[in-house]
Amino acid sequence: MKKQGFLKGSAILVGMVAVTKVLGLIYKVPLANILGGTGMGYFSAAFSLFTPVFALAAAGICPAMAKLTAEKAALGRYADLRRQRSTSLMIYTFNTLTVCIGLYAVVRFGTIDVSVRYALYCLVPSLLFCGVMNVERGYFEGLGNMMPTAISEIAETLFRLVFGLGLAVYIRRYAIESYEQSGVVFGAVCESLSQAEQAALPYIAAGAVLGSSIASFLACGGLLLYTAFHGDGLTVDMLASDPVTESRRHHAKELMGLSFPIALAAVVTTLTGMLDMLTLPKCLAFAISRSPQSYEMFAKIGKSELPNFLYGSYEGLAVMLYGLVPTLTAMLGKSVLPSVTESLTKHDKSGLKRDLRRMLTLSATAAIPCGLGITVMSSEILELLFSGRKPECLAAQQPLMILGISVIGCSMALPCFTVIQALGRPSCVTAIMLIGAIIKLVLNIALVPLLGLNGAAISELVRSIFVCAAAISIISKLTGSEIGVIKLCIRPFYAGVMCAVSSRLVFDALARFGIGEKLCAAGGIIGGGVVCLTVLALLFDESIVVRSVRKSRKAEKKRPFSGHRIGLSRGIFVLYL
Repeated sequence: MKKQGFLKGSAILVGMVAVTKVLGLIYKVPLANILGGTGMGYFSAAFSLFTPVFALAAAGICPAMAKLTAEKAALGRYADLRRQRSTSLMIYTFNTLTVCIGLYAVVRFGTIDVSVRYALYCLVPSLLFCGVMNVERGYFEGLGNMMPTAISEIAETLFRLVFGLGLAVYIRRYAIESYEQSGVVFGAVCESLSQAEQAALPYIAAGAVLGSSIASFLACGGLLLYTAFHGDGLTVDMLASDPVTESRRHHAKELMGLSFPIALAAVVTTLTGMLDMLTLPKCLAFAISRSPQSYEMFAKIGKSELPNFLYGSYEGLAVMLYGLVPTLTAMLGKSVLPSVTESLTKHDKSGLKRDLRRMLTLSATAAIPCGLGITVMSSEILELLFSGRKPECLAAQQPLMILGISVIGCSMALPCFTVIQALGRPSCVTAIMLIGAIIKLVLNIALVPLLGLNGAAISELVRSIFVCAAAISIISKLTGSEIGVIKLCIRPFYAGVMCAVSSRLVFDALARFGIGEKLCAAGGIIGGGVVCLTVLALLFDESIVVRSVRKSRKAEKKRPFSGHRIGLSRGIFVLYL
């Protein structure tokens, strides 16, 4: 049985996230342009209502399976692994199917807004397929094999792009044709094309969501076929070496006992999205009535629709871009989990500390440059991706600038949560996120009526700083070792500053030549990325630094008065080191 190490597993998962995020942007950018702020409000509201249910029913499966699988593999309990896997599939297929039926009843007979109800109907079936996929993903992650997770995630995102965007485009075209033929769109009489498009928005959002459910179904089937053909790497001899197997009841009790606290922590984590959905429209309505002159640039949007429009612009544009980097760094927690679990099982403190430092270094290296870059280039990024939606970009520009800083805290915290759960303290994650949710709720209510969407972004910034600091502090206490986070972040911070400054300078330089704004933005992002990667290569590749310092010393010895001054390159590298 071949296992992937932390770095190889991280490379696979980070590569997977890079591919899925590119595909996700190709999906969400046109979708946001089709739906606009109001339609994205329906789309985001459906996911905000569904996500806590999904978290409770299915989010704890994957990390729990990964931890238990890694423990048993480290102890050589291979026969138990097989029984645990089959037991988990039976349990969570039944559980998620039961939750699906219950959720359908709640949507059907509850008081949920009709505009969101259609999207929820289409979203519910994905819970069943995601539950089955999470069992398989967690099983192979625990064995140190990240390929099934990577392949299924990429397949799911690709299918979502094809079917979600395809259905959204088809329904919009159908609505326009229906209006042109009869003036009626989905039973509503419309007097103008813009009114027809507004009437079709709930159905277009539902079509995009239905594409997500179809994607989950196809990815689930593909994952089961992939694992059936490739197997799990356990040989007959390995299974024969573990003749003793626990009962299915024992496996069920063990799995439920570990997955429930993790699921509870995931539910609390999803509260931030639900809190925004519950508080932002009402607080924004108060802010608009309190200071209508601040929202004159949105005069073309009806007063009753403006709060939902602003909420949809914030969630669909700013928060969507904000979530890209944390999703990537969360994969580092997945890849380090087998190594951490093995180190804990074997009581290897030095190995545990080494893996944690690697994880936090990689997280900071991804988070800090990206976060500072988003802050400096927020308006340019929005114009590059959503040029057809000027009002939405205007609403999301300043909040995204603030959320760029929040990227750093959130991206550092998410992989830490996986480690805390692996250390056997998922309740700590629940407590951290619950306190963070309370902070966000209080600040939303206090700041949004005064500052609008900027208040929501500031509340998220404060919450992310608290969550990050608390997670790192708890890891240090649980492991009994000082990780030295500040020291780990010095080099990524320097690279991030260079990235942000270079992006701005390249953009301004290109703009002076009269180049189009999109090309300037793309050039600024590419320029900042090249500078960032170059600086990181110099800072982290010690061989480059050492060779450069040696060359500098040799050159100085040949110069007159070399003993009275220090060479430029040597001085720079001394500062780096």
